[in-house]
Amino acid sequence: MTVNTSEGQADRDAARALPGTLPDRPFGVHFRMARWKSLIVLVAIPATLLLVQVIVFQGVVAIEGPADPNRPSLTPLSIAATGISTAITAVLMTMLVAAMAKVSWRAVFRHTRAFDRRRVGIYLLGSAVLVGLTLLATLLIAPESTGWGSFAVGATTIAIILVTLVATPLQSAGEEIAFRGALIPAAGSWFRNARLAIAFAILVSGALFALVHVSLDPWLVSYLIVFSACTAAMGLISGGLEAAMAFHVSNNVIAGIVNPLFTGGEATTLNRAVGAGPGANLIILMVMNVLVVVMVWLVERAKRSQARENAPESAR
Repeated sequence: MTVNTSEGQADRDAARALPGTLPDRPFGVHFRMARWKSLIVLVAIPATLLLVQVIVFQGVVAIEGPADPNRPSLTPLSIAATGISTAITAVLMTMLVAAMAKVSWRAVFRHTRAFDRRRVGIYLLGSAVLVGLTLLATLLIAPESTGWGSFAVGATTIAIILVTLVATPLQSAGEEIAFRGALIPAAGSWFRNARLAIAFAILVSGALFALVHVSLDPWLVSYLIVFSACTAAMGLISGGLEAAMAFHVSNNVIAGIVNPLFTGGEATTLNRAVGAGPGANLIILMVMNVLVVVMVWLVERAKRSQARENAPESAR
């Protein structure tokens, strides 16, 4: 007997959904919790990240001394501390939101399908290509906005690159787990209407994501909000965190490797003061973020088309 396409798909989604989740809602707003529980999660995520960073960075301060809050140095120790503190926060917030919503911790990472490592690989490669093209476009269009100095490879440069390869993926994936995997479903619980839930959750996630980066520069804040919205869209489109984590990792690792090569052999710095944001560079980066969303949409559309072709006639 032939099954109606929409009914058959709904049945398959319901079968793959984790207990306690809502198979009829997209990833990101796929489980619910009481509003008071949601408030706890929304406060706990940025507060926990900042608290854990303060604790972990005490070791960095004891060794290197206090950093300038407006121009923090990206030394090997500070990069490692950032990765460790963000990873700890991600684990704690995954446990918290799973307990509050009474769902499996796996619901933070995916919805009506299994977590797909092949997707991670595809999106790592695709994102790396787009990030590389963005660097090239920036050099051609607005080379002064990179802030690069002389090319040099010293002991500090090598140490930064090695630590970046290990710690930055922890930081990047950890931020996606905390701010898109845990925070967005918590914020989305405020509305039963899926579209309102998605819009509200993206706004809250973007605002808190910008907040924890501790900057009042309008260009940088705008970029962080766009970045957050784009990674949230990747989750909605793909039904999981693979694309967002892969893009975030590719973006930060490539930047963390390339930037130290042009600082004269010294540690790089982040200027977060008002007026520090290089507008042209950040506009190019925002465009790149949108292009990654388009890439995810194209890949997922191809996957759905292939799945329909491979599905038995009775399941179509």
